[in-house]
Amino acid sequence: MKDFVHVGTNSYIAVDDIETVSPPESAPIKRLVSTAKDEDRCVELTYGRRTKSVITLQSGKIVLSSTLPQTIIQRIAEKKCD
Repeated sequence: MKDFVHVGTNSYIAVDDIETVSPPESAPIKRLVSTAKDEDRCVELTYGRRTKSVITLQSGKIVLSSTLPQTIIQRIAEKKCD
């Protein structure tokens, strides 16, 4: 059975699919998001809120979340301990 992590606004991602969780402020991350949007590889799960996390998946897709990266990482760590 796969473990899922809550990434905000009733949205979940399989923990094993996550490659990185980053804040959106740096120029390289902004370019990554821009490229993913141009190539239809970006999934926005912010529901109109400000983007606080950029999650890259092993499939190459990018997920935008309104949850802080530290919160997502903490939730993943709690799943690993269960």
